[in-house]
Amino acid sequence: MKSGFDLETNDPPEIVSLPNDQGSAVVSPGQIVRAAPAPLQQVHDQVANDWINSKAADRARAVASQIEAKVEHGMPLAQAVKESGVALPPLQPIAARRLQIAMAQGPVPRALKILFTLGPGKSQMAPDAQGRGYFIVKVNKITPGNALMQPALIGRLQNDLQDGIAQDYAQEFLAAMRKELGSKRNESAIQALKKRLSGSGG
Repeated sequence: MKSGFDLETNDPPEIVSLPNDQGSAVVSPGQIVRAAPAPLQQVHDQVANDWINSKAADRARAVASQIEAKVEHGMPLAQAVKESGVALPPLQPIAARRLQIAMAQGPVPRALKILFTLGPGKSQMAPDAQGRGYFIVKVNKITPGNALMQPALIGRLQNDLQDGIAQDYAQEFLAAMRKELGSKRNESAIQALKKRLSGSGG
């Protein structure tokens, strides 16, 4: 079948092996029927819906771009939304800590990701992940975090750092010993020990 679909009308026949050693077959197309678009009456509703959705997406992007441009030039977000002349969902204030993103178990909403990439007073437009339009994130205020309010996190970071430092010291100590003593690897002895430990040696 695969060979048949790879051939054109004027191509010479092709000999292919059959599966399970069942012999061979000669493949040559007798007639090729080119794919044609489906009749419009069959896909009319789908085409109409796709066209409407495409126009709606273009309109949503244009409106969101106008709002974001005004906000970027200093206009309050609520006022920019009001001046758009379009009935839009109410504004949704969000407040979050960077720690929430660092400790999140599942996927982090894109709005939160954007929130922590912007400076005070800055805004950014992005498409909704579910294809419902566009949203605009504007940062009104950034409050510096206070690590002293998270003693458990501090303890965990201290332990992680101590473990890393201990490993570095151990590696440096071993490297210094090898250099001082002029040690060399005895590969044959190492392989013999591995065999004894695995029980494969005599």
